[in-house]
This record gives sequence, structure tokens and C-alpha cells, in this order.
Amino acid sequence: MTNKEMHLKDTHVKDWDRLRAQHLIARNALEQAGKLNFKRYSSAKWADFVVSDRGVMTAKVQHDDVKGVTPEMIQWFFEHLGCVTTWNGVDFSGPAVSIYHLWHHRDHVAVTPLTDVNGKRNLGFLEGGKSKIHELTNEVNDVIYYEMETVELNTHTFTFNVMKNGKATGHVKHVYAPADDGCTFYAETAVGTETGSEIFNKTIVPKLYSKEAGMQWIAHNIQETGRMQDILPVLYAHQDKVYYDADLIKFD
Repeated sequence: MTNKEMHLKDTHVKDWDRLRAQHLIARNALEQAGKLNFKRYSSAKWADFVVSDRGVMTAKVQHDDVKGVTPEMIQWFFEHLGCVTTWNGVDFSGPAVSIYHLWHHRDHVAVTPLTDVNGKRNLGFLEGGKSKIHELTNEVNDVIYYEMETVELNTHTFTFNVMKNGKATGHVKHVYAPADDGCTFYAETAVGTETGSEIFNKTIVPKLYSKEAGMQWIAHNIQETGRMQDILPVLYAHQDKVYYDADLIKFD
């Protein structure tokens, strides 16, 4: 197997040139808007990594408040995370760009809706629906390529289970609420289940996750959550400029 084939196998990215070109489009838009810099780790109110008695590993972070947004806007954002727009940082005359790339222009690859729910189209995440997340923390250090099942998505909570062979092997949870100048925002990612097999938690989970991986996720999550206040207000105000393009977001 060649190095190129190994890189593809490990990352699930078939066209690195196109992905990096799309990342640059997102970066350019953020730079034009004067919003290129990520929030720093120190911006979080607190962060923690815990292991339960049953062996579930959970990374947690209470973020700095997300300015200029409402819970309704956050719900809409997650529901349209698989969409694209033409925002170039100034207006909507730019090239098509993935909203997921605007959220994190280095690590994110794609959010792919997999199933609709009761006739409602899934455009990112949808309560009761399935989606696939593809991201690469620092491009290749940690590959996320899993099917997710959204169990709750509303104006206060967004939670999805990480699925493997039809079973939940962990979850990611977000909780948000109105604040004086925006919204509070809490996030956690857990590997293992409190109600599933303790053997799985104690023997398999340590091979899948670690404190180091959890802290890397917290750093990534601080960056993307902080980015929300830079892009969500303008996208929400121009919803007619947000649309779904299955070909543009496909890289696997």
C-alpha cells in the first residue's frame, strides 16, 4: 500500500487538494470579516476531564458566552450545518463555502445528513435523524468519521449519540441558554455508556479515548464554539443565502 493510499485509508479524504482549497475559501471569508483568530483556551469558564466508576470518559467545557445569538439561532445553526452559503466575509457574492468549514476552517471536513424524519428534510442534524461527522483534529492527529443519531435538538439542548454497528458507544451534548449579551454554552463528549456494557467501557474505551484526546477535543471545541458568534448572526439574517449542495460537501 502506498503512502497516499495509507493517508486516504486513515483520514477518509479522497481529494486533499479540493478540501484544502475549500478550507482556504472559508479562511478568506473569515479574514475579510476581520474574524480570523480563534478564541483561546483561556476564554473558557472551566474545563474538565473525568472518568466515571463504570469507565465512561467525559471531556467537559463551559464556554465563554456566545455573543449576539439566541437559542433559536443556535438550533437553526445545527439544523443547517450540512449546508453551504456564498458569504465572503463582506456580502454574499463569493464562491460557495461550507458552513461547517466556516465553523472551523482547519479541522472540519463535512457533516452529511443521512436520514430525514417524518417527511422533514435533514440539512445537517435533525432530532430523530442520522448524520455523519467527518473531521480531522489538526488535520490528521485525530480522525472523527462516525454516524451520529440525534436524540435531542431544540432551543436548549443538542445531543447526539455516536453509533457503531447500530449501538451507541458515546455521546456529544450541548446545552445553551439566554444570557445578557447572547447565550451560555456548555459542551461535553463522552466515550462509553453508563447503561451499556461495563466490559466495553473498561477494555475498549481506553483504546479509543484518553485524557490527552479529551483535552484536544476541548481545545477544538473552544475554537469552533467561539467562532459561532462570528458567523451565525449574519447567516441567520440571510437564511435565503443558505442552501444544500451534496456534491460540494462530499470529500470521502
